Amino acid sequence: MASPSVILIGASGWLGNYVSLEFLRNRSSFTRLAILTEEHKRHKFADVEAKGFELIIGSYTDAASFKGFDTVISLLGNLVMKDQPAIIDAAIAAGVTEFYPSEYGSDGHQGEFLSNGYWREKQRTVAHLRAVVPQHASFNYSVVMTGHFVEFALMPLFGVDIAKHTFELYGSPGRAGEWTSARDAAKYIVQSTLLPKSESRERWFRVPGGLYTWREVIATLEKVQGVKYTCTYLSQQEAVDKAEACRKAGDVDGELAFLLKKNLGELGVVGVPQPWDNEVFGFEPEGFEQAVRRILEERSEGLQE
Repeated sequence: MASPSVILIGASGWLGNYVSLEFLRNRSSFTRLAILTEEHKRHKFADVEAKGFELIIGSYTDAASFKGFDTVISLLGNLVMKDQPAIIDAAIAAGVTEFYPSEYGSDGHQGEFLSNGYWREKQRTVAHLRAVVPQHASFNYSVVMTGHFVEFALMPLFGVDIAKHTFELYGSPGRAGEWTSARDAAKYIVQSTLLPKSESRERWFRVPGGLYTWREVIATLEKVQGVKYTCTYLSQQEAVDKAEACRKAGDVDGELAFLLKKNLGELGVVGVPQPWDNEVFGFEPEGFEQAVRRILEERSEGLQE
């Protein structure tokens, strides 16, 4: 297949750095690599621009921004995911033939996720993709689902304080979840752009690095850090009530965070259904402990925030 020309949107987010660097490691496989941004944000990309990325200054709902590219990869965060259907239409109008929606987590299109508002915009985006594919003979889309990022197990969003050695969960520590390091997620995204297209014109890559319960996650952190964690378990209803309070206050970020927290401890929920597709790719993903040790070592060396 021809070398793709790829443009990233939402690349200033924390995952964008991993994805940008992985594309640069594979620069020779691509005709063009670009990041779509606004003039006042271009300074954020000075480093990757110097290493080989083009910067396209424009709007992601303007077809002109995507002219000359065949692959658009969305890395947008929660607050702007609602714009993805309009972005898809602009990309198609520009002649884009492959679109990656901002998924990179659990499969929000099945099971308990269907009734959880945290995945509402992702569901709406994929519904739009499914609707437009039959209308445009050369248009395809790809979804990459990695499960939770290992980095999130080291962040307050997921209830973990690695400095105070505390853990707070709404639900059960027996809930098993799928985990992948952001570095491996970037590898899956980049390698997938070089794989053959699907006859169905949609590709779903389910590629978690492993399955671990919260008990195993905390036990691993205790082992790696050489400390004991204080764990607090709260009811899922508390998360639901807090999400509703945030909604009434107009706090969208807070509402989505508590809807996610409600799901994180929910027994019986399968984030990324098997079979998985890891064998399609040319590397062995990091295990959870291996990833945690690497991430903490990099942080101690000042190599990542």
